[in-house]
Amino acid sequence: MSWREMYEARLTDPGRAVRAVGRGQRVFVGSACAEPSGLVAALMERADELHDVQLLHFVTLDSAEFTQKRFDRRFRHNAFFIGSSTREAVGSARADYTPVFMHQIPSLFKSRQVDLDVALIQVSPPDEHGFVSLGIGVDVSRSAAENARHVIAQVNRHMPRTFGNTFLHVRQVDSFVELDEELMAFPYPPLDEVGETIVENVASLIHDGDCLHIGYGHIPYGVLSKLGDRKNLGMHTEVVSDAMIDLIEAGVINGSNKVFLPGRVVTSFCIGTQAMYDYVHNNPSFLFLPSDLVYSPLEIAKNPQVISVGSAMQVDLSGQISAEAAGYHFYSGIGGRLDFMRGAAMSPGGRSVIVLPSTTRGGETSRIVHHLDAGAGVIATRGDVDYVVTEYGIAYLHGRSIRERALALINIAHPKHRAELLDQAKADAYLYPDQVLYISDVDLYPAWAEASVTLKDGSQVNIRPVKPTDEVMIQELFYSHSEETVFNRYFRPVRAMPHVEAQDLVNLDYSQQMALVATTGPVGREQIVGVGRYSLGDPTGLAEVAYTVHDQYQGTGLGTVMQDHLTAYAKKKGVPGFWAVSFGSNKAMLAVFGKLGPYSRQILEPGVWRVEHWFDGEPEEGGESEE
Repeated sequence: MSWREMYEARLTDPGRAVRAVGRGQRVFVGSACAEPSGLVAALMERADELHDVQLLHFVTLDSAEFTQKRFDRRFRHNAFFIGSSTREAVGSARADYTPVFMHQIPSLFKSRQVDLDVALIQVSPPDEHGFVSLGIGVDVSRSAAENARHVIAQVNRHMPRTFGNTFLHVRQVDSFVELDEELMAFPYPPLDEVGETIVENVASLIHDGDCLHIGYGHIPYGVLSKLGDRKNLGMHTEVVSDAMIDLIEAGVINGSNKVFLPGRVVTSFCIGTQAMYDYVHNNPSFLFLPSDLVYSPLEIAKNPQVISVGSAMQVDLSGQISAEAAGYHFYSGIGGRLDFMRGAAMSPGGRSVIVLPSTTRGGETSRIVHHLDAGAGVIATRGDVDYVVTEYGIAYLHGRSIRERALALINIAHPKHRAELLDQAKADAYLYPDQVLYISDVDLYPAWAEASVTLKDGSQVNIRPVKPTDEVMIQELFYSHSEETVFNRYFRPVRAMPHVEAQDLVNLDYSQQMALVATTGPVGREQIVGVGRYSLGDPTGLAEVAYTVHDQYQGTGLGTVMQDHLTAYAKKKGVPGFWAVSFGSNKAMLAVFGKLGPYSRQILEPGVWRVEHWFDGEPEEGGESEE
């Protein structure tokens, strides 16, 4: 029998096809926007004939009529990942949730640990060789089709024909139902102001040549809109959607830096609009592969510079991530978060990013917490996370002590929750008992003062306001100084920079006291190589200023750069000018200060000068003038 004859012989209508489903059976239903809605509707029409049929989904985005209470004795939904339409049923014990890693689900079907009687899938029409395509929903559907005792396929001319491991031969399907209907559309909602800030922060962590995993969720997805100026990005990700089209067309995503399957976008399923479904149709740029390949950490790690972006519900101060449940109420699922985080960890140059708003909607409850809610599962351990990102900044956790990570996470929590988090962290000895953190009800950090600068020798430094989390780096800068540098800065031999002194240098109000630091290295692994700071309180109204530059960066013009940026900041804050104390023999310091313009000099003691400069000219006669 030819494949065409076989296809015709197995062609039937929806009602007859679903008669293969019997009482007490386990039925797999295709995932997300690839769900065979026509077959599901036909099964619902048979509800009165059926009892205790278990319907398994990876995730459903449809209305999930089968979870309604009137079907309680007919159908029992079992999700590997809970969608919005099934969340209430799971929370009311009318439906089940099975927590499992995505890459392990195919083995559950193959081993018959989860024994499938029937699989309902949706496919494209057969090609000239007798192969249908699973189109936009390969994920775990392929394994279900390969291992179920009876396979029913809804043949839909709207289903794209996609490349990868998407094809099934006609002989592998027991029943075909030709039923054309528009595929389910799933446009992501637009980001609010908080979401926009978060994705800007995340985008700063993505570099040319990175291989992206963009997790399910509108905030991770929104990161794509900020990557138009990147080069040679790759993709090995669980789901693709519309925002990727422009990046591929512009050549931003081209996969040229990938080692494993270079030049191809590797994915498992697609959710989006018709524009995306049209784009992936017969498009060899995309490889749709089963979840045991796409989500396998070993496969993910074959590419360098994998960056995984996923969302969370809570992060505790030790770095544990909860994303699966709100307390005892299951919300989503394990999904691919940890698979991709661990794949990124094994990837050369790879890193993982967890994103979340700092509070729940309304701002009353912090998502950065002292401890996870009772019942909330740990989706990623303290050792799994590299970066946590909120609208208030980026916390780098990998390789950091509990003290360092607790302080970093408090610093990106909502300002009105920081004081409570600080007290809780002290009580549990996460932080020093005398830990200082400047607390305000609003975010004071002046992100507008950040800048990237090229020095005279061609090296790059980043200029930014000091943060409370810079304490250790300020100590490291101090201990890098030569004795001469220390003496010129502190006017005496200083042997130590203890915590109690260092924390006072990094906890500022950014107004009366201000410090800018120059850093090198990536976010989270920075080194401070220069500091410029001022402090108000002098009777003249001038701000006392001081600069410190790492010995290796002296002579590069960094001192002048620090002064220029600190001056611009001070003028914006209404500071009328600077004064400083310097040894008369410290020609380098005086040369930098002199670049402000004419300054006056007062001899405090032999060899020690007080120098002053008024930005708009001295209001009255001062001391001895210097050019």
